[in-house]
Amino acid sequence: MNDSWYRASVPAVPPRAQLQGVLDADVCIVGAGFTGLSAALELAEAGRSVIVLEAEDVGWGCSGRNGGQINPGVACDHARVVRELGETDARRVWQLGVDGVDLLRDRVERHGIDCDLKWGILLVANKARHVPELHAWQDELGALGYDRLEFHDRAALQGLLRADYHAGVMDWGGGDLHPLKYVQGLARAAEQAGVRILERSAVRSYSEQRGQVQVCTAGGQVRAGHLLLAGNAYLGKLLPWYRKGFMPIGSYIGATRPLGDLAGQLIPSRAAVCDMNTLIDYYRLTPDNRLLFGGRASARDARPDALRQTMRERMAQVFPQLAGEDFEYLWGGQVAMTMSKAPVFGRLGQRVLFTQGYSGQGVALAGLAGKLMAETVLGDARNFDLMARWRHLPVPPGAPLQTAIRALALLWYRLQDSR
Repeated sequence: MNDSWYRASVPAVPPRAQLQGVLDADVCIVGAGFTGLSAALELAEAGRSVIVLEAEDVGWGCSGRNGGQINPGVACDHARVVRELGETDARRVWQLGVDGVDLLRDRVERHGIDCDLKWGILLVANKARHVPELHAWQDELGALGYDRLEFHDRAALQGLLRADYHAGVMDWGGGDLHPLKYVQGLARAAEQAGVRILERSAVRSYSEQRGQVQVCTAGGQVRAGHLLLAGNAYLGKLLPWYRKGFMPIGSYIGATRPLGDLAGQLIPSRAAVCDMNTLIDYYRLTPDNRLLFGGRASARDARPDALRQTMRERMAQVFPQLAGEDFEYLWGGQVAMTMSKAPVFGRLGQRVLFTQGYSGQGVALAGLAGKLMAETVLGDARNFDLMARWRHLPVPPGAPLQTAIRALALLWYRLQDSR
């Protein structure tokens, strides 16, 4: 399910070694995606020895196949953060979210990561009732000191995006990138800092004993002072069910053929776009003028080809000019969604940390989460503990029950979007 345009558009990377035998490190990290590699880079630059264990290869999970859209903050409304944490700490959470984007920008520049990074992301109103919500959102973030939002009414929006929306807000603090290029760049930077990344080394179990964590794969074992679980929706049974505050939702993306001059006519601003439905459509142009179109949600891990016609119809609803177009690439994966849309931060015992549940907003947020885990290992847990205060409902065990709950939730969201 990872036969993506991203994979096709980058040179193949030689496979890394698998874990064999027993190795020692200050920190062991499970998952070579945005979260794990961000933590690894931070720790290595602070002088810690780090081993990253990846079940597949670097960026195989959501980090290497997502929509590539960069958003500051967390996925839920600021008002909800205030209700959960209070006004003062909610402001701290917002600033951390902005810091996550700055962290991404800094790493791209500092490590010379060529990942097609560009700035500007449009949030667009599908319905007239969304327009006051756009104004309220802009006012709310303005009160937090965020001044990077520009409102465009229906007429003005046509200069940025030739599609039928009621209004839009351009966020110059967000943007988009090629996620696989970015995660591979993070991996190179981490390795240059001394991190050892071992691929095809799925973790089967771990245990705390005698002041360290023992992490076991089929081929060997890592003994470390701390373990960071950074596999997000792909951690499997490494987290107990009652600590999983998210459910995996299938999400799918298609890439058209290169559209030539038509691409610039569709999105003159070349900004990434996301709509305001609960079950969102999101899309953007690639450097070779393909349209990447995503957002089809599924309760099951469906085959992307089974969704091809539905996704083509959704794309044609936005851009009627593309009614005859198909996708040259179509792929999908699991997004870790929480009920609140806030991420989950937590601890297991004294030496194990985990973060997960970025709810579709992980491009910057996952990197921040990795940095906060690293800071905690290094002795400063203030920001990690702030995020860990959020109370999340446990996800009931059992795949059939979870699938049924996801299906009911998606049905409810579709009904909401049809109003």
